[in-house]
Amino acid sequence: MDSPTHPSSDGHPPGTARVLAIGRAGIEMAEDLLRDGGLGLSVAALDSDGTSIRSLDWPDKLFVGARLTRSFGAGGDPDLARAAADEEAPAIRSLLGGHPLIFILAGLGGGGGTGIAPVAARIARESGASVFAFVTLPFACEGTRRQQQALMGLHRLKTVADGVLCLPNEKLLALADDSTPLVETFRASRAHIRDAVRCVWNLLTRPGLMNISFADICAVLRGPNLESAFARVEVSGEQREERALEALLAHPLLRDGEALRHAESLLISFRSGPELAMREVRRITEHLSRQAAGARVVVGAAADAAPGTLEISVVASTRQVIRHDLAAAPGIAPAGDGGAGAATSGPAPAPASASVPVPAGRSARHLAPPAPELTPELADKLLKQVRRGGRRSQGQQVPLPFEIVTKGRFEKCEPTIRRGHNLDQPTYLRRGVQLN
Repeated sequence: MDSPTHPSSDGHPPGTARVLAIGRAGIEMAEDLLRDGGLGLSVAALDSDGTSIRSLDWPDKLFVGARLTRSFGAGGDPDLARAAADEEAPAIRSLLGGHPLIFILAGLGGGGGTGIAPVAARIARESGASVFAFVTLPFACEGTRRQQQALMGLHRLKTVADGVLCLPNEKLLALADDSTPLVETFRASRAHIRDAVRCVWNLLTRPGLMNISFADICAVLRGPNLESAFARVEVSGEQREERALEALLAHPLLRDGEALRHAESLLISFRSGPELAMREVRRITEHLSRQAAGARVVVGAAADAAPGTLEISVVASTRQVIRHDLAAAPGIAPAGDGGAGAATSGPAPAPASASVPVPAGRSARHLAPPAPELTPELADKLLKQVRRGGRRSQGQQVPLPFEIVTKGRFEKCEPTIRRGHNLDQPTYLRRGVQLN
């Protein structure tokens, strides 16, 4: 097991970490991680499917929802899985085992992972642990409803975790051709999550030539409105810095450089042998920084890899919502004047009376109140952001082709904003009224 040697941001050794594998997809990710050596991480499984849990030979596992799901799973219903997880809160807290760092692995879109992951993250934070989540989003062919559920679950997870790194499976299609077997496609997805977990774990626990702190990683991954893209390349031989740069700039998971150009935060991690040259670090960092003009750049480097190899991991966080072609979520009514605009860009503040008990011997630095409920207003705002990134959904209101009249001497005046709404816009646009 790798022994952590440098302290975390609050001055205490990070100790060991526990991986919470949630749902069938999360369990498969964790199994792939264990086959790769496990990095010294202990694993535990949570699932609302009793059959899946019983077939697992791990010592630490929890069947969530014996009363509500009756061993048949959540049936793709995240609300049912979330209610089951809330009932099992004491058991989930016990499963954490007092570990100060929790990695959550889950596939979003179904019932178990989407419903349980935010609850588990909230319980871990209330227990004083730091939480990083690594999740996947479904393929577009799996249907709009599954994609909508995944985005809602992702938003809930971001409000409570210290950081969330998300991989939309649809982006993996750019790494393979149409003849690639489905088994290989999902194996690539698990390998990508495994590389991301290994990257974060090594940055937190292994001393390097240039260290990255826990606070630095949180600054890159934290934020309910951030989309984080992760890419890793490994090269060796002559002119390896040129080939590494070319591979990163053309990497489909960085959207061929688009994620870099819109990045607000950029984390660059170098791993190589003792021959790692300052020239390589400087040249690659400067080139990527120019691509991400204005972004906060965090750089780490370690010389603990095999000689002759150069491994570069990049995490780019942008304010752009993941582009999916989604219609409005069923059951969510459009918000009026007091709706979407009233929601803030971050988590809703907790009531003044809300308090979280601090366990003995734990720091309150990373504690957070329970996640705010995803209100219809906040959900409406999230879906509007999604629709801006993809094609306009059928039935979405568009401005009517009226004659454009200039504002004259009021042209340079600030718009009239009340409760987040621009009152200079026509009412039918603000309220989403459909006009024939």
